[in-house]
Amino acid sequence: FHSGLDIKTQQRTGLNIYAAAGGFVSRIKVSHYGYGKALYITHPNGYTTVYAHLKKFSKDIEAYVKKHQYDKESYEIELFPNAGDLKIEKDSIVALSGNSGGSGGPHLHFEIRDKAERPMNPMLFGIDIKDSMNPKISAIYAYPIDENSFINKSNSKKKLRLTPLKNGDYTVENIEAFGNIGFGIETNDRQDLAANKNGVSNIQTFVNGNKNFELDFKRFSFSETKHINRLIDYEHYKTKKKRVQKLFNQNNPLSLYKDLSNDGILSIKDSTYSVYKIKIADYKNNNVWATITNSGGMTTNEFKSKLFRINNRSYNILSNTTDTFTLSADNLTSVVS
Repeated sequence: FHSGLDIKTQQRTGLNIYAAAGGFVSRIKVSHYGYGKALYITHPNGYTTVYAHLKKFSKDIEAYVKKHQYDKESYEIELFPNAGDLKIEKDSIVALSGNSGGSGGPHLHFEIRDKAERPMNPMLFGIDIKDSMNPKISAIYAYPIDENSFINKSNSKKKLRLTPLKNGDYTVENIEAFGNIGFGIETNDRQDLAANKNGVSNIQTFVNGNKNFELDFKRFSFSETKHINRLIDYEHYKTKKKRVQKLFNQNNPLSLYKDLSNDGILSIKDSTYSVYKIKIADYKNNNVWATITNSGGMTTNEFKSKLFRINNRSYNILSNTTDTFTLSADNLTSVVS
């Protein structure tokens, strides 16, 4: 996950960086990679602000760092000053903006972390950015969850046709489904004064008006980053380089999930009808909706099936087909329909 807010500096370096609040410097890291020159300030309320990709620290901090670099004979260094070593006043200049480390251009990477070192959305703290643009949906996919589930007579995921409406919402092609299915979405958001494609702030889904899934990006833990590949359709990302966020949870412990009903999975039965809606919102609550109508049923006999277990192994037997099994009386233990 990207853990902060990138603030553009109009292709310039050397702009003054001011402390967001009073406190003390609790950590300094200098590296050729990653955050480059980075400063961490801990505040009396327990929050920590982070300022990264810096060009230079303020005079006192720079002197403190250089002393330790000389002592350790190393440019790359990580320091944890005591609370009384480098006290900081609100609005004091603590550094100059830069392009150090793994930066793709001059900017300030700014974070706010809670007492548990979990990054939070800095916009929660009153940073106001002009944003009147709705999120955009690039693609929606439907997923059969198991071997006994079908979408439009197929047991494979299906990309669904999107139709934009004049109000910014979307209709999605109707599907015929059976069994346990889920959906995935490729979506992003933009702000008024920048071309960057950002992640969205919140995604909710509803089945027949009842909420069954939510992803909320207000805060997360760094330790959760290892679960990203299970949040997205990772096979799709490997082949297409596109991130499709799954709107169902399959044993993923991410704290971003909220209000799950049946893990966001729809159980579609024969001869049923349901309306599935997706709401995508940015931080300013600009939002769009996508609507998918599901009719439940296997309308052709060739896709009606029955599950058999032979020797504790599952076989999905389709009607109107011939399936041959060679069984030995010596090793056959059970046949269960």
